Amino acid sequence: MASSSQAGQGFRWVAPGFQPAVIQQFSLNVQAELHDGWLLETAYVGTRGTHLVRQRSLNQALSASTNDPIRGVTTDTFSNIPLRVPILGVPPDSLQEMESEGSSWYNGLEMSLTKRLSHGLQFLASYTLSKTLDSDGADINSTSSGNALTLGDQNSPRERWGWASFDRTHRFVFSSTWTLPSPARSVPRAILGDWSLAAIATIQSGGALTIAQTNSTNVFGISEDRAQLSGTCLKSQLVKGGTVESKLGGYFNAACFTGSPVVGADGIGTAFGNSATGIVNGPGQANLDLAFSKTVTLRWPIERSSLQFRGEFYNALNHTQFADPDTNFRSPTFGVISSTAVNARVGQLALKLVF
Repeated sequence: MASSSQAGQGFRWVAPGFQPAVIQQFSLNVQAELHDGWLLETAYVGTRGTHLVRQRSLNQALSASTNDPIRGVTTDTFSNIPLRVPILGVPPDSLQEMESEGSSWYNGLEMSLTKRLSHGLQFLASYTLSKTLDSDGADINSTSSGNALTLGDQNSPRERWGWASFDRTHRFVFSSTWTLPSPARSVPRAILGDWSLAAIATIQSGGALTIAQTNSTNVFGISEDRAQLSGTCLKSQLVKGGTVESKLGGYFNAACFTGSPVVGADGIGTAFGNSATGIVNGPGQANLDLAFSKTVTLRWPIERSSLQFRGEFYNALNHTQFADPDTNFRSPTFGVISSTAVNARVGQLALKLVF
């Protein structure tokens, strides 16, 4: 099945032999009761995905040589790209195929500690150490992997393989509800009694980021590319040190990246960038949501009526949590963080009459 998009945007179709995705899931769970009402769980969770949807530009220019000429062309230059494409007359990045050649791996260690309800208190603390890899090779700023922009060499599955954009290596979630003890005397109980508190705290590492660039002189005709590493930095140096607030104007160490090397016989055409997919992590997050409520028993309008007052506060500590920086190496705002990932504190109050 094929379709042509608007003028200048090329063609898209579904690959012959397209197969439905296959997802395999497996896990091993061990539970232990540490004490009456206390449960510790440790689990390995794995997920394997095959035949996943991905996009690929089929008309990427081929490499010509004296031993393997292409239509009489024996060298790779920026100007002879139109002669080296598989299908003449079609730009290298204008022949898009939706294929089922993608794959993924998820491996996670999950641990949780549960306290069952007793004395008005219960909680669940969960920690996950995980790694998610896939072969989508897409621009992580795209929200739909099926239609995402594919970066770099279209014919190299190995280069597409790397950390998925939604990978979160560390994630800790603590949730709890607590009914506060009520005074025995009636007057203090009316004011201080029947209060409940609920909390959800989330701490997680940042998602995987791919450093992209516009490689306008790429010798294979694919301008959407990953950045080139300068070779002067360790992986730990790609992101500047210090707090996120201290690097809002430049999250990455720009000296660690450079333009792609010239490989064309004309001294113009450049190679694909050599940085990996998901090579760095964005800012982490730490968030706390709180809710409290008080229930007052009434005898109106009927017996066993109650009035509940409830207050909810999202991002209760008003902690600023930043979104990912600009990951386009060629952009004038490369590395700049210009937005937040979580709204500022939001509170709401409510009254509910139950009868």
